[in-house]
Amino acid sequence: MIVNTKWLKQYTEIPFSPEELEEKLTFLGLEATIIKNPANKIDDVVISEIKEITPHPNADRLRICRVSTGTDEVAVVCGAPNVKVGQKVPLAKVGTTLPGGTTLKATKIRGVESRGMLCAEDELGLSDEHEGIMVLDENAPVGMELRDYLSANGVSFNIDLTPNRPDCTSHIGVARDITLLTDKELRIPEIELTESDEPVRNYVDVEIVNSVGCPRYAARVIRGVKVGPSPEWLVKFLTSVGLRSINNIVDAANFVLLETGHPLHTFDYRMIDGKKIVVRRAFDGEEVETLDGVCRELTKDVLLICDAKKPVAIAGIMGLANSQIKDDTKDILIESAYFDPATIRKGSKYLGLQTDASYRFERGADPEAVIFAINRLSDLVVRLAGGSVCQGVIDHYPRKIVQPEITVRFKRVNSILGIAFEPAWVEEKFIRLGCVITNRNDESITIKAPSWRPDLEREIDMIEEIVRIYGMHIVPNAKSMGIHPDFEAAGDYKLIEKLRTQIANYGLYEVYNNSLVNKEFTEFGIQKFVPVKVKNPLSQDMAYLRTTLIPGLLQTAKRNINRQNTDLPLFEFGFVQHYNPESETHAQEFQKFAILLTGYIEDKYWGYEQRKADIFILKGIIQDIAAQFGVREISYKSEQHPHFDRLIMADVNGSQLAYFGQVGQNYLLKKWDIESPVFVLEGDISTLLQNTKPDKQYKELPVFPGIQRDISILVDLKVKIAEVERLVRDKGGIYLREVKFYDLYQGKNIDKRKKSLTFNLVFQAADRTLQDAEVDDIMVMIHKILKDELEAQLR
Repeated sequence: MIVNTKWLKQYTEIPFSPEELEEKLTFLGLEATIIKNPANKIDDVVISEIKEITPHPNADRLRICRVSTGTDEVAVVCGAPNVKVGQKVPLAKVGTTLPGGTTLKATKIRGVESRGMLCAEDELGLSDEHEGIMVLDENAPVGMELRDYLSANGVSFNIDLTPNRPDCTSHIGVARDITLLTDKELRIPEIELTESDEPVRNYVDVEIVNSVGCPRYAARVIRGVKVGPSPEWLVKFLTSVGLRSINNIVDAANFVLLETGHPLHTFDYRMIDGKKIVVRRAFDGEEVETLDGVCRELTKDVLLICDAKKPVAIAGIMGLANSQIKDDTKDILIESAYFDPATIRKGSKYLGLQTDASYRFERGADPEAVIFAINRLSDLVVRLAGGSVCQGVIDHYPRKIVQPEITVRFKRVNSILGIAFEPAWVEEKFIRLGCVITNRNDESITIKAPSWRPDLEREIDMIEEIVRIYGMHIVPNAKSMGIHPDFEAAGDYKLIEKLRTQIANYGLYEVYNNSLVNKEFTEFGIQKFVPVKVKNPLSQDMAYLRTTLIPGLLQTAKRNINRQNTDLPLFEFGFVQHYNPESETHAQEFQKFAILLTGYIEDKYWGYEQRKADIFILKGIIQDIAAQFGVREISYKSEQHPHFDRLIMADVNGSQLAYFGQVGQNYLLKKWDIESPVFVLEGDISTLLQNTKPDKQYKELPVFPGIQRDISILVDLKVKIAEVERLVRDKGGIYLREVKFYDLYQGKNIDKRKKSLTFNLVFQAADRTLQDAEVDDIMVMIHKILKDELEAQLR
């Protein structure tokens, strides 16, 4: 992005030298570099006026020009076709050394002495233009050094913008930032637009088929324009920022683009069929010829501007050759629109085509500048090319884009920046940014961000603006730096690392998967969470933040299985996000751990048979983790879910600690093309830490012997083992030390609706040896509760 100081001064006062401005813009976050003016290398070339032109006696294509420098006159032989009497032109006198290294001497050309040279732009090192001599403005002062004259056109800067600052892709935007430093007025151009009595709706109608790609579209029609060269002032402005003049219509559109930052497009109205503009997606394989003469094949990712029959422009990127302004154009249609940044970015990348328009639309143009920009261009076109503006403007804006309200707490500002800012100063700077103050009290200020700043969405964004305006370079250094650790966070970190080490000690391998996933990944899981969508995803495969770790592990498993690595004990630690409209970022984050087992979990060994992965290994892991972290009384409950053949929920104190199970075989085959059984577990780290009792209490080993009793019962198939164990513990009293389930039997001699469960119970007292009679009494109570509650039968 190139800006020029002479142009900037139309919109605000600049009390800085070019070098000071370069530094101050950079400190504001607009990395500026002065563009060296090639005119500074021009010496001894003066402005002269052509007084007389006579034919060369010995050459048809040469002429003898008598030119005046104000103090003397010299004869110069010239072959340029555009020389005319009265022109102000650069004269390199005898003895001048041109930028290319040539030193001029008095010489005879076809017998006529020439004492100097009338120069073209390429001979002066100003451009590649060599169609004729350089013709200056008619008001150029004769005798003045050309270098000094050209330097009066201002100093140009190249600004390297970050993607979040679309507002500074214009001179007004940069001028607005300068006023933050100077407290000077920002001067917005006034528009004087006179409309004819002919309604614009008689000439054009607009239909937006794709309102996602084009939320707003406006159009005007100007009749009776005369296409021609642009005036010198406009050519100078465009040249100062690296653009060449084309004609007065196109140049006017480029001027408004660089002034406001809002791209516009002009069509030859006679080429618009059906008096209609239609905004739609391209069809796959549709072909168009753009203004650069290249035929391009499109896909549905490209947005088109069409008339009733054909495309006439690639929206937000480039016009088409079939509707461009020509020398004989009389009526024009002006387009001013707001296009979705992601849509334009996709189209631009697919086409490999970045233009001044796409550069701005990709970053986010100002949706509220649509009408100002089209009126500004209409006013300028009438001044430069004549014509009459049809009455009214077509403006389709079905769903208004509303800027967010942001509350900024003064205490929060001072806490983050370490500087006590006066609330009045903060308010004044917010107003200069273009914010609207909606509420103000002693503790905070609520603002509505300006439409030209799509990057301002949260409180922290506004705090960044405060320090940007104040100046990062003048923020005082701390006299001393102290680290104040968050002991709670530090303690959690140690516990999480303990958990990580413990899981690794089970023989599992840790993996790291991408937290950006496709939409299908977010649909997996035992609960339906609304996923957080990424605003500008690199691809649809990375368009969402993950809601669970399991799909990433399944993808890793598939990749390994496809490479004949079928025995996989994997685990991962990571964050997942769920959409939460109440959150400042609209996202709520949770830390999880997940495990995936498939194939054999032990290496081959002659001394024992390999064990395959199963759901009980996962249950054992949960129980061991709970034991190591002091988590007690885990309850287990079986659930049904379409993604699982077997699913168990593990809860503690009413909160979900984890879920684990066997992934559905049909789901694995259909979605992942995995044939072998896969077992997964996902645990919630915050629930684990909230119920952790890390301080271990040690007890002396009992010196008195215990008594063991086995109990075998018949119960209905639907009865859960955990329910039996709970009842046994309830009636086991203080002497019941352990309850171990060790046998399940279904088959011969047992009703098909029943199952046999066998438990081993250990009773022990710390202060004496228990008597068999005492344990017998306890067993009677246990038998009774099992019979009453579960209709259990002793075997």
